[in-house]
Amino acid sequence: MNKNNFFYTSLFIVLVNIITMLMDFYYNIMLSKFIGPEGIGLFQMATSILMVALVFSIGGIPTAVSKLVAEEKFKNNSSYINKILNVAIILVFSILGLIIVFLLIWRQTITLKIFKDENMIIYIYLLIPAIILISIGSVLRGYYYGLKMIKIPSVSQILECISKIFIVLLIFYYIHPVEPKYGVIIALAGISIGEGFNFFYLLIMKGKTKSKYFNNVHNPGSLNILSQISSIAIPIGISNLLAVLLRFANTLLIPKKLMEIGFSNTDAIATFGRIMGMAMPLITLPFMITSAMGIVIVPNLSKEMAMKNYTMVKSQILFSIKITLLFSIPLAGLYAFFPKSVALFLYNDLKLSEYICIMSCNTIFLSLQNALSNILYGLNKQTNATINKLIGASFQIFAIYFLVGNPRFGINGLFIGFYLSSLIICILNFYTLINMMKLNINYKDLFLKPIIGSIFMVFPIKFFLKLEFNMGYKTIFLLVLLLGCGIYLLTLYILKAI
Repeated sequence: MNKNNFFYTSLFIVLVNIITMLMDFYYNIMLSKFIGPEGIGLFQMATSILMVALVFSIGGIPTAVSKLVAEEKFKNNSSYINKILNVAIILVFSILGLIIVFLLIWRQTITLKIFKDENMIIYIYLLIPAIILISIGSVLRGYYYGLKMIKIPSVSQILECISKIFIVLLIFYYIHPVEPKYGVIIALAGISIGEGFNFFYLLIMKGKTKSKYFNNVHNPGSLNILSQISSIAIPIGISNLLAVLLRFANTLLIPKKLMEIGFSNTDAIATFGRIMGMAMPLITLPFMITSAMGIVIVPNLSKEMAMKNYTMVKSQILFSIKITLLFSIPLAGLYAFFPKSVALFLYNDLKLSEYICIMSCNTIFLSLQNALSNILYGLNKQTNATINKLIGASFQIFAIYFLVGNPRFGINGLFIGFYLSSLIICILNFYTLINMMKLNINYKDLFLKPIIGSIFMVFPIKFFLKLEFNMGYKTIFLLVLLLGCGIYLLTLYILKAI
């Protein structure tokens, strides 16, 4: 893939990711309004089980399929491509069987001993179809990305979001108000509804594209393919497992530690819901860019490294980092200077503004961490990325366990852990990358120009928000925000950053 093709493919996937993540963002905002902070807290607890199950069921298998399919497509080895997909699906189905049996056998222990909430049994039953649909759908998407047939998984993502928004929110509109525990049941069923539309579209398109890739060059053994998939998937799977276990630890430890310093059970879950279910989606908003870039860059870097095209490799790495910073730096500025405006505009919840402001700068570190990890995956440095994540995660667990339950730190201990973890992982990933690739980094272009653009964006927003207009506050903020974005892009254009 030449530089222009890489740019346009990346741009297309970024736009699709922006559309889908904005729809997800809207869905999460509406969900929080319907079921409240306590419901969001319960929903986060239930989906932590989903995340753990998915890490074990798919791990890094979709990434492995994408990389291997991209390499074999370059060799025109269509027989190998189909066999890679078949082996991956059989592998995932085998793991799924074990996971479902485990959940059914240990459901009482999970609900009563770990979460201490008997409602969690119903949630586990509702999560099983979602686990199956997401696992197989992820492998199919990896297959299409490897073939560079990016329109099919892109359409499936949009279908998943639209169906979930239309069906689930329509139910809430009709039955509102609803108790948090029942609202969570509807929200969890909504995951399977959306993923069902996603899966069946991918399956239909697979039937239509099957005949295009059926050229027998050679017939490799299934064990050989399984070994190749495992060598890529296991390190990435461990890395994903660390992230999910960290979230699971947050789910268990944060409410418990808050109750130790005087919070009631309801207040502890509501605080957890505000941080993890409302503020964190804002802070991780740049993932719509980094995740999209990862979809393109992982198979591309793998192919370019195999061809020893190091100039193209360096160009794609710097492009990925630049796009990440161009998006994350102004967002961090927006959260730091206008947390109350953002909290009121999105959630009508002023309590949330404090958390948004505190975590604002972590927007940059988390997005860079995600982008650099994807780059290391593409360079076959999965093990290094996993070790780096393990080191960073240990700092976050330490902070949660020892600081959150300490009245001197309280909830601030959680934020200390977040910053330590993401900053350490960023530094270690960057050090690993620099040691492998001698990059000619223009720090002025990567960092200074987006910072200048963000400064020029902040001042007009601050000025116009102080003026009195005969309009609703949300309308004013939206218009001023659009003005600020326009000024930011114009500044970048003048500085020749874009």
